[in-house]
Amino acid sequence: MKKLGPFVVAFVVLAVVSAKSQGRGAPPIGLPGPPPAVLMGPPPAVLAGPPTAAIAPPAAAMGPPPAVVIGPPPSVVMGPPPAVVALPPSLGLPHGPAGGLPAAAGSAPGLLGPAANAPGQIVRETVQAATDAVGRPSGAPILAANLARDEHGALIVRAEVLALGPDDASMRITQRLGFTVVRRDSLGALGLATATLRAPEGMSAVDALVALRRADPRGTYDYAHVYNPSGGANVAASTVAFSPVNPAAGTGLRVGMIDGGIEVHHPAFRTASLVTEAFAQNASAHGTIHGTAVASLLIGHERGFSGYLPGATLYAADVFAGAPDGGSADIIARALNWLAANNIAVTNISLAGPPNLLLEAAVKAFIARGHTLVAAAGNGGPAAPPSYPAAYPGVIAVTSVDSDKRPELDANRGAQFAALGVDVRAAMLPDGYARVTGTSYAAPAVTARFALVLHSPDAADARMALRQFSQEGVPLEQQRMRPNIWRHPLR
Repeated sequence: MKKLGPFVVAFVVLAVVSAKSQGRGAPPIGLPGPPPAVLMGPPPAVLAGPPTAAIAPPAAAMGPPPAVVIGPPPSVVMGPPPAVVALPPSLGLPHGPAGGLPAAAGSAPGLLGPAANAPGQIVRETVQAATDAVGRPSGAPILAANLARDEHGALIVRAEVLALGPDDASMRITQRLGFTVVRRDSLGALGLATATLRAPEGMSAVDALVALRRADPRGTYDYAHVYNPSGGANVAASTVAFSPVNPAAGTGLRVGMIDGGIEVHHPAFRTASLVTEAFAQNASAHGTIHGTAVASLLIGHERGFSGYLPGATLYAADVFAGAPDGGSADIIARALNWLAANNIAVTNISLAGPPNLLLEAAVKAFIARGHTLVAAAGNGGPAAPPSYPAAYPGVIAVTSVDSDKRPELDANRGAQFAALGVDVRAAMLPDGYARVTGTSYAAPAVTARFALVLHSPDAADARMALRQFSQEGVPLEQQRMRPNIWRHPLR
């Protein structure tokens, strides 16, 4: 395993989530069912579980051990280093007024940047206005026709059930019960086989799952749970300017992302290396608020802005692609299979939701083959149950803190690491930048940290990196309000 590369990001180790928890994700707005309560007031003084910690520097670092470390690569900064580095990858404005979005992301077009009449921009804004942050149609009637809720209130695809590894006997049972096979998938890189089943006319997914489990107790069936982003956009825009990061930082590295589509025409990706694939069936991919922001934090770069790994190649799996039922467990499983087939060592997934048997099997197979999955812990609040896939064993769960290392008010606390995820500057549609907040935007910092040392899938190296980062930690409650910053030398 190679020596750590340059990095300076607020990075905090948190309590490991119990893999056996049966907590459910927060249902999104737009379908029946009350949303979970949002806890108000300051975060608890002491977090539950083991002490949380932040990555500390090696003994050779100059000065006293810092309470919080890791961030954008400082040693490749052109010109004098910025005055503050324990902040987002860059808070500088682009070439003109920054674009932004209303707090209800996806409910209205973005504020126009300098190129208001750029070809295709009006089309992209019109499309975005009718969709949510990951590209699904935002109209309630469309969602209600395609989505429903399970008995716990979690979002599911209407009238569909997933079968894991169905044999011929199981398929005969499903046919006898009147189910239709929507599709069958052989996930060769993960060693899994799945089938998506449509319930008979008039039967709900809840009743369908009960019927299948009763008729075929040897089979493995679950809902087609739907997963959602763990962050939103704010209207406010920062005017703090930072020196640009060398666009060659991260060159030769490859990193994965499972999210919504990326606005490839955004200036942040003008020189980026992108390999994209859309997985939602019968849909067309286009740029989304959430996917664009997360991708920019990973590999984005232009004058006044840089992600954590500019110069790296991003393998981006779009699991929404404009489909009303995008982001389901079976689609995410296909994305994991694609990334495994492409030998991607470290993958970021800033989505969260309920536990699911197919997703669990896919994640388990992905990790068993030496791949590292970094997942946002969710934004249900300090008392929220665990969200998945972050809560599965072996997944690197990430929660969010602000620039003073205080936990984000509505961030889930059960995680192994935390990074800056409050008021992070990221690319926004159509071509500007805005501040974003959520565990979604903390995860890329941790993803980049692992990607710098894990260049190919290797379970032993992944465990070594996790052990090293965890042992270097400082308990969260012991952090100073104004910590020192450690800078990694560029190898």
